[in-house]
Amino acid sequence: MTVKKIHYFWFLLLGFFLYLPSLFFDFSYFDDNVLILDKLFFLKNIANFLRIFQQDVFNLSSSGSYYRPILNLSFMFDAQISGQYPFFYHLNNILYHLTASLLFYLFLKKLKIEEKVSFLFSLIFLVHPVLTQAVSWIPGRNDSLLTIFTLATFIFLIEYLEKRKIANLIFYFLFFFLALFTKENAILIPLFSIFFILIFYQEKKSYLTELFFGWWGIGFFWFIARQNALKNFFYLSPSEMFSALIFNFPALFLYLGKIFFPFNLSVLPTLKDSTLFWGFLALLVFILLLFWSKKINFKLFVFGFLWFLFFLFSNFIRTNPKITDGFLEHRIYLPLVGFLVIFVSLEKIKKIFLEKKIFVFFLIFFFSVITFFHQFDFKDRLTFWQKAVLSSPSSPLAHRNLGAMLYFDGKIAAAEKEYKKSLEINPDEPMANNNLGVIYLKQKNFKQAISYFEKELKINTNYDNALFNLGLAYYQIGEKEKALSFWKKTIAVNPYYLDAYKNLVNLYLLEKDINQANFYLDLYLKNGGEINEEK
Repeated sequence: MTVKKIHYFWFLLLGFFLYLPSLFFDFSYFDDNVLILDKLFFLKNIANFLRIFQQDVFNLSSSGSYYRPILNLSFMFDAQISGQYPFFYHLNNILYHLTASLLFYLFLKKLKIEEKVSFLFSLIFLVHPVLTQAVSWIPGRNDSLLTIFTLATFIFLIEYLEKRKIANLIFYFLFFFLALFTKENAILIPLFSIFFILIFYQEKKSYLTELFFGWWGIGFFWFIARQNALKNFFYLSPSEMFSALIFNFPALFLYLGKIFFPFNLSVLPTLKDSTLFWGFLALLVFILLLFWSKKINFKLFVFGFLWFLFFLFSNFIRTNPKITDGFLEHRIYLPLVGFLVIFVSLEKIKKIFLEKKIFVFFLIFFFSVITFFHQFDFKDRLTFWQKAVLSSPSSPLAHRNLGAMLYFDGKIAAAEKEYKKSLEINPDEPMANNNLGVIYLKQKNFKQAISYFEKELKINTNYDNALFNLGLAYYQIGEKEKALSFWKKTIAVNPYYLDAYKNLVNLYLLEKDINQANFYLDLYLKNGGEINEEK
């Protein structure tokens, strides 16, 4: 067995067994319920393949701010095999992480880094605790997929620059296309390709001309597709983007701390509930390492530094510049590549990795232990949200969703308490009023339920569940016209809301309006409903 094959074997063995428990985890009900369970009828129909490119990642009604078709395609693939069962989704998350780690290993070797150093740094990437969320939380795969495609673009870029084979150029553009349709951050790939050529292959800067036409073509196609799906390509002005960067800048220290000292990990980290002490300590350690190392591969250092900062800061630009629940650990996945490249550029660090293998293997073992236990924070929905409230008690989202999990488990009083706590922290917290309304609807307190659903719709105008539930409440008090009106609004917002179609069909049948009943029955079947569900 060659050295390379041995390295591949250790990657597969260590990575798979490290994350083996996550194969048996459930859904967390943090985005995965919306992205997978609520849309399973859509994902299981392979004929919807192209329609995925026409929709926002969350809303099948073509509205929103996040265009991530490759993520949804990955869920569509899993749904063909796994359906509503989480096993295969988790298995693929592990495989994506293994693939990204192997590509990082190949990327370092393409940068002319020694074999052993490349291997050991890639092992650190494989087991680093801050990446646990990207593996154990199903939607976290978006960043591992982005990293796979981004690393592949640069591997083929290097191949093209060195061998000038057209096949390598084609693969470079293919993976750029996949990265761009995975996450918006990939728009930085052309910029980093320019940096890379000017830093490492300046004598081949003439190649930039032919690359430019490929970037322009793919970028233009993505722009049109994204604009068609979202209708709001520029959802933030330049001044709002700058404001978001400034407002979220302290998160840089939050992520730095977790890279160096992964002790304060959280499933839902917020700045308010997190300490920046470890981040400032990490910055101090980093500066000391720079002075201590003395000899630095300046080209590698600059490239890694720019990669880390640009890909990290691009995560700080949100649709809401002041969102508090936004510093999830899976977002450090791609920036971590750049940070490790910085360390590879320090000659004394490389020397330690080559000569002090006991220290390096202890570090890998230490990180592996933290990762192994941290993954259990994602094992099921109740554990996830209990951990979220524990680590981020000031997060209204954490309290709201813990309330939802308690409601699912039949703990109504405890759920009501969490919903009210959420609204106490943020009176405009989306979905919290609706969830309280559901409790009062179940208790047949229809007047109270209606008031909470109406409050929800003042905050969250097009929330399909609130529209549907308000229709239910009005139906219960005999106001059938209002019920019909809100169920029609529900399907106008979300054409795939099957329960709204069923209620419309049943109500029109009761009213003996057969034409309208048949009309909504046809829409119900067209949008994924099954006739045997009708009673």
